[in-house]
Amino acid sequence: MTSAMNLEPPSPSKARLIGEFLRLSGIQRQIDEAGFFDRFCGPGGAVFEVLPPDTLYGQASETARNAVRTAYEPHRCTWQREYNDHMNWEFEESELEEIVSFLGSPAGQHYREGTLRMNAYIATNTEDLVEQVVREACILASDKRAT
Repeated sequence: MTSAMNLEPPSPSKARLIGEFLRLSGIQRQIDEAGFFDRFCGPGGAVFEVLPPDTLYGQASETARNAVRTAYEPHRCTWQREYNDHMNWEFEESELEEIVSFLGSPAGQHYREGTLRMNAYIATNTEDLVEQVVREACILASDKRAT
């Protein structure tokens, strides 16, 4: 399938479907809570790493998240607009009806939750391997052998 490549503003019914898709898929929560920045808020993350040294470790991630949310809020509308516009451009209204119907069903919700769990488990199970690959890539890049 190819993109609908729709540049016209969505109809009210399509705009509603876009909103439902974003909500059911979990993307709206990411937009609302600045979830795109979570990787910067934990150990090793850029925001986490600049916290004052006396920040309690247990509070550090939450302090970093609060800082990110504060910095993100003036820009939240950009993410909302980008997702709304791309959903309108990418999908026909009839496709969105099918997708929203699936995501709203018990099987669709299981798919979403199962995919989140699967990705989390796989990320945990391959964390050491990711670090190994990154270390090896850094060595190759520094030796200029990766070209």
